[in-house]
Amino acid sequence: MKRIDLKRTVAELITAYPELMDILAELGLEKIVKPAALKAMGNIMTLPRGAAVCRVPMEKVVALLAAHGFEAVGYDVNEVCQLDAARIDLSAELDLEAGHPIALLRAENDGMDKIRAGIEEQCTAESIDAALVIGAMSDLNAIRSHYAKKEELLMPILYNYGVTGPSQVMWNEDDEIKKELGTLTRAIKEDADNVIIYKGRIAALMNRIKGMTAKEERILFPLCLKYFTTEEWLRIYRDFPEMGIVFVEEPPVWQAGESWAAAELQKTTEQEILAGKIQLPTGELTVKQLRAMFSLLPVDITFIDEEDKLRFFINEGNIFPRPKAALGRLVFECHPPQIVPVVKNLLADFRARKRESLEVARYIMGKPVMVKYMAVYGETGKYLGTVEVVQDCSHILSKFPQRR
Repeated sequence: MKRIDLKRTVAELITAYPELMDILAELGLEKIVKPAALKAMGNIMTLPRGAAVCRVPMEKVVALLAAHGFEAVGYDVNEVCQLDAARIDLSAELDLEAGHPIALLRAENDGMDKIRAGIEEQCTAESIDAALVIGAMSDLNAIRSHYAKKEELLMPILYNYGVTGPSQVMWNEDDEIKKELGTLTRAIKEDADNVIIYKGRIAALMNRIKGMTAKEERILFPLCLKYFTTEEWLRIYRDFPEMGIVFVEEPPVWQAGESWAAAELQKTTEQEILAGKIQLPTGELTVKQLRAMFSLLPVDITFIDEEDKLRFFINEGNIFPRPKAALGRLVFECHPPQIVPVVKNLLADFRARKRESLEVARYIMGKPVMVKYMAVYGETGKYLGTVEVVQDCSHILSKFPQRR
């Protein structure tokens, strides 16, 4: 396969590979391959920028190049993410109804920015108020909920519309920000003198958070407003309480969303009544009984079916929030891009019966958490799916006396 560097200009690429002329024309990029255009702009314009001008998604460009035997390298996802924003109408001041998901996310950004600005101001002050910084950094950890809503509720839907740039860029950076925030918060809580020691890192982190907010406001939110349907916004609003609303003291209510959510809940209740009893080898339960029993379990349970789609979850352990909108999605869409290969390999091992379970014990936000993945097989040995059980072990460990 031939390799072409997308950082090179269009003129350079066509000179090296004349056959690209027809391929780019097939993509609808005739404007940039005409002799006059090549002479005027070809020596300064890259293919990603040309695609942006002609309103052709780069995903389509890369796919067609691959179909013709070209491997695209030098593909800057961050740049393309910016170009995606350039192609849309940045209605940043669009008048949204009170309580609309984007209005709530923007309100969270406003509240977050006040905390961030206060920390930033302390980092540049002659005398730092360590107690103030420690409290503000602790409050800022609520950013995890804000990022979770972005990653779990917005990005998967954008993926369905073929818009992958924001997720590829932002999800990884979100994880880096959360990790650094957790590390610094623990350090300054352990010793207030660390506020002075880590002042530079704290200031750098505040700058990254500010940059991420700008990407959300200028790129992610306008893209979502461009593509999402009314029903998709209603489903997103329904899941907001589960994910938590942060940095906003009294979040406004979206009346349209409340009415829709109430109607959906009524439908579910009616289905439960009609469903009757579930017959099991060792007895029977009504749907309401089963639901009530699940609500007592101090664990998060998630079931992924044989097609790798998320089919069921309960969040009674409150470790990993799951939105209802995730139901029916491929499980890979619910994880950061860098984790997807790990998840795929694990499910492949379960399907091939190379292993039947996996346990992972780690600390999450200072809590000892056990995660267990178990393959589910039918009576004939056919793979039916995977169940994930997550438990906060703090309560269990507290029951054991410390050995001296």
